[in-house]
This record gives sequence, structure tokens and C-alpha cells, in this order.
Amino acid sequence: MSNETTREQARQILKNGILDMNIARLIQMSQFGLMGNLSLSRNNIAVKNGFNHIDYDDEYDIMTFSVQQMEGTYGEISFFIGAITDISGSEDAEKPDEYLNINIMLKDKTQIEIKVLY
Repeated sequence: MSNETTREQARQILKNGILDMNIARLIQMSQFGLMGNLSLSRNNIAVKNGFNHIDYDDEYDIMTFSVQQMEGTYGEISFFIGAITDISGSEDAEKPDEYLNINIMLKDKTQIEIKVLY
């Protein structure tokens, strides 16, 4: 099996998982070395950050998206998994061949859009 076939199979598995997104799948994402960007918005506040590392702390039930480089960790955005009231996945409307989206709503009405590069 060629590397291109393996890569395409991995892309399809990722796409199928995100299009059928749930909290358990979100937690599993921390194991796969994914990258992309994350937008967090609520009322008059918007935060955007790239990520190349996802961490799940099962003791505190927290997901953290960050940029990790040799010099350290930058731009962490974290949220409690227990605060999720709604989660769904979709193809990116603007760049469906590059990104898959995960849309999350938290109890305090904070909206999170995660664009996963695939």
C-alpha cells in the first residue's frame, strides 16, 4: 500500500469521525497530533489561535489547544469538557478540501469553532 493511499484513508477516517462528532471523539482527538485553528467567541469578545497540539487532562476534564515549539508552549486555549452543551462537525464551507470544522457551544453561550487541517 502506498503512502498516498494510507494518507487518503487516514483523511477519510478523520472526516467520518468529525462529521459524526461527539464528546468522546473530541477527547480522542488529543491522541492524533492534529493541527489547525480555533476561534472562541462570546458577546463582544473573539479569540483566534492556531494549534499544533491538543491535550486532554482527564483528572480535571479539560481540553487544551496550543502551539508547541522547541522554545515552549504558546497561545493555550482551554475549556472544560463538562461545559459543552452542543457539539457537531461539518465540512468547512470555504475550504472543504483543507479543513473540517467542529462547532461547540458551552453552557455560558461561548461558541468555539475548531478548524482541523486534514
